[in-house]
Amino acid sequence: MNRNGHDARSAMMKKLRDIDFSVSPFIVIWEITQACDLACRHCRAEAIDWRDPRELTTEEGLDLIDQVHSMGAQIMVLTGGDPAKRGDIFDLIRHGSELGLRMAT
Repeated sequence: MNRNGHDARSAMMKKLRDIDFSVSPFIVIWEITQACDLACRHCRAEAIDWRDPRELTTEEGLDLIDQVHSMGAQIMVLTGGDPAKRGDIFDLIRHGSELGLRMAT
C-alpha cells in the first residue's frame, strides 16, 4: 500500500476507534425509491414503475442526511429501486459528501 493509502487507512482506523457503536451506526442504508424500469429476478427490491408519492421529499432527504451525520455514521448508501430515478440524487449525494459522509449508491 502506498504512503497516501496507508495514511488514509490509519486516519479511518483512528476515527473508528473513537466511535461508540452502541449509539452510532457505522453505515446507514436508505432505500430512496422503489422506482425501477427493470424487473431483475435476482433483485430483492419490490420495484415499481413510478416513484411512490410517500417517498421523502428532497428537503426531508436532506434533513435525514443531516440526522445521519449528527449520529456519527461514516457511510451512507442510497439504494432502491433505481436511485437514478430520483431527480435529486446528485443533490443528496453532494450534501452528504459536503458533511463528510462517504456516500455510495
